[in-house]
Amino acid sequence: MKLARFLAFAAAAALALPALASVRHPDGIGFYVGLDGLQTLSRGTYAGLPNPNAGRLTLLFDHDDHFHGIGAYSYAGPAPHPAVLSTNANNRIPETYTLEPPLPLTPGSGLYSGRLRSTVGASEYSFLGIASIQSLAGGAPGSDQDILFNSSGGRWNAPLTGVNVGLKLLSATPGLHVGTETVANLFGYGSDTILLGPGNSLEFKPVYWVDAAAAPGTYSASFQLVNLAAASPFGDSGVFHFDFAVPVPEPGTYAMLLAGLAVLGLIARRRVSAG
Repeated sequence: MKLARFLAFAAAAALALPALASVRHPDGIGFYVGLDGLQTLSRGTYAGLPNPNAGRLTLLFDHDDHFHGIGAYSYAGPAPHPAVLSTNANNRIPETYTLEPPLPLTPGSGLYSGRLRSTVGASEYSFLGIASIQSLAGGAPGSDQDILFNSSGGRWNAPLTGVNVGLKLLSATPGLHVGTETVANLFGYGSDTILLGPGNSLEFKPVYWVDAAAAPGTYSASFQLVNLAAASPFGDSGVFHFDFAVPVPEPGTYAMLLAGLAVLGLIARRRVSAG
């Protein structure tokens, strides 16, 4: 059955994960906003060229003792005069190279009753909260927090002073929405950009959701981190994507639904006869 295979794959993927430092996973945080401090590329096809992402906001994925830059600016084409792209090959969550399926959306409650929503699960990518990298500053030397904050030679740990970080929604599969635990639809008020907060202290815990009756399949949203402070010299991030899945219901679910409808129909007929 498709749902069973999906869950089995997710469980197997979870077992294959390394032991994570998970510095802020207990808070729901798995992603950070930092500034790329690397000025010149030192390896690869474009070694020696300026880093096209230098001085730009970057979405960083916490991968144990280092970060993965998600959706950063990059080069394409022949050196020494390549084209600059507003994204890179590693621009999706879950990361494509892992072959992990999209994050499952599951039945919600309260504000999300009657909806399928994102939630923390077995996948390391399911910690969808985003915080400033400066939330990791000040850790004891050699601690997991300190190692992550200063990883890659301190490439990402510069202060974001004077930056107001916004999240710009570029596109989304129809039916996919972004909210929080208290607001269901952040982009439902006529703007494609929301303010996450000051660069050094922002914290954002999104909830991605669809209606419970949404068709099975993959639902994706594309974003960009933007600097909303006009006087700040730091640039916007590259484009990145989050992928979610509405699984195909089990045959038993269909049977229960049909049985429920049959019972409702019988009750309705009895009421008509009694009237």
